[in-house]
Amino acid sequence: MRVLTHSAPDESGRSASELQAGPGETLDAICGGAVRVLQRRLGYRFTLDPLLLVHFAVSVGGAGRGRLMDLGTGCGIIPLVLACRWRGKDLLGLELQPGLFSLARRNVLLNHCEQEVSLVQGDLRRVDEQFPAGGFAQVLCNPPYRARATGHTSLSMEKALARHELACELSDVSRAAAHLLEPRGGLCMVYPASRFAELVTVLRVFGLEPCVVRWVHPRADRPAKLVLLHAVKGGHPELTVLPPLVVHTEEEHAFTDEVRAMVV
Repeated sequence: MRVLTHSAPDESGRSASELQAGPGETLDAICGGAVRVLQRRLGYRFTLDPLLLVHFAVSVGGAGRGRLMDLGTGCGIIPLVLACRWRGKDLLGLELQPGLFSLARRNVLLNHCEQEVSLVQGDLRRVDEQFPAGGFAQVLCNPPYRARATGHTSLSMEKALARHELACELSDVSRAAAHLLEPRGGLCMVYPASRFAELVTVLRVFGLEPCVVRWVHPRADRPAKLVLLHAVKGGHPELTVLPPLVVHTEEEHAFTDEVRAMVV
């Protein structure tokens, strides 16, 4: 297990070249330039989904208040947005893949978030060996969407692990969240709408009760593709369904005002 602990800027070891886009990388700005992100040009790249998740978690789950874990942080996009845009503190990102962990580390330094964000390279299937039970108020996760044997599996292992349940399944995510969360702590996830019934069933196996959901529609006249869900450890079986979130206007590629405010 590798850990990036809090460190002062002059002790971080960052260099100018390390915080610039190298060969095969891009440097992208989101949230009005508040967050800058180094990414692979051809490898795994974050999508709109984690940005939707962050805003849902802040508005519904109280993300940023209390200690927070991001399971499968990738390039670190979720804790970075929480730290830079929402002034979140005590944020921890767990990432399995060494290459993505290295990118996340550089992104934390690039955005001067060393005091707010810590990173751990490790396996969410073994969180009970890495973290004590009940140590977090909030857990966020944008997990792999596709079951192991469904759809096309990318030849890029970085992409394949992020998209398919090759290294972790829904039950692994739920088990990890249940271990990490304090009583009445909250888990926020984004997941395919087509797997909603499975999601609810698995969460309940681990004592995580869905309490708020919001369906995400690509356009107002199209079926939901994603669901944003907030579950509470030991919560009561009472579900609130929020108004739908519509991503695009009728122009297809233009964001609705609500989504634009989240990303621009």
